[in-house]
Amino acid sequence: MVDLNELIIRQDGVLTTSQAHAAGLSRSAISRRRAAGDWTAVAPAVYLVSGHHRSARAQARIAVLSVGDDAALGGIAACWWLRLHPREPAKHLVLTRRRGRHARSSATALVRHRDLADEDVTVEDDLRVTRPALSVLDAAVDLGIGVLDSVLLSEDVTLADLRAAHGRYPKRAGSGAVSKYLDQLEDGTRSEAERLTAGLFRREGIDGWTANLPVCGYLLDFAFTQARLAVEIDGFAFHRDADTFQRDRTKRNALIADGWTVLNFTWADLTERPQQVVEAVRSALLRAAS
Repeated sequence: MVDLNELIIRQDGVLTTSQAHAAGLSRSAISRRRAAGDWTAVAPAVYLVSGHHRSARAQARIAVLSVGDDAALGGIAACWWLRLHPREPAKHLVLTRRRGRHARSSATALVRHRDLADEDVTVEDDLRVTRPALSVLDAAVDLGIGVLDSVLLSEDVTLADLRAAHGRYPKRAGSGAVSKYLDQLEDGTRSEAERLTAGLFRREGIDGWTANLPVCGYLLDFAFTQARLAVEIDGFAFHRDADTFQRDRTKRNALIADGWTVLNFTWADLTERPQQVVEAVRSALLRAAS
């Protein structure tokens, strides 16, 4: 039999009616605890035990447990739960095999139907969540390619893992954009990134630059010679080994020692934050002119 107090502690003070029954409590015993204020119903058949704060972890549990036994936390919320993403989610993607309305779901649960394969679900800290590969694929729909690059760099998943998980759910929301991200990650897209940068500069009227200019024994991606400003386009982080990292730092130090200002941008900067790129370059050019 499940130890009720141990379960409550493990689950951040959250438990369900079925879990309470499994621990030996009758329906009347649950009712007495509710009447006494020891347990508060936070969703139908889901309770928060007195003395436990409704923390971010507790709310994630409530969102999943309120949907059903087959539910799993997914997307950004799953990445946060698995410690792949730093920020606590305001909403919780909850995936379930059941179709139709989910009247039991909590206020923060975004419930979506998906027939999850067993290989894409794990239990982490007593909560069903999607595994890292599928979690970051779903998170990338909102967070962009950077979250994929980050998790690949950490080696928590491989590109093959992402491809396999992506292939199991080809019709899920945002799969088209994620397919493009995976293609970009596959080849590094450095030349495409440089084309994007050149196009961005032209659209925004930023001129006075030369592409692939040799300076200090290195080729600069974009050089504003009059302002002595170098704009470097970094490849995806997970492609960068220790030698590449060291070469880039040596190049950067040599340029700075020669009086150059160096700005580095990533693919995510160019595709998701292009206006910030423009503003940073313009600010550097204005400083050089003053």
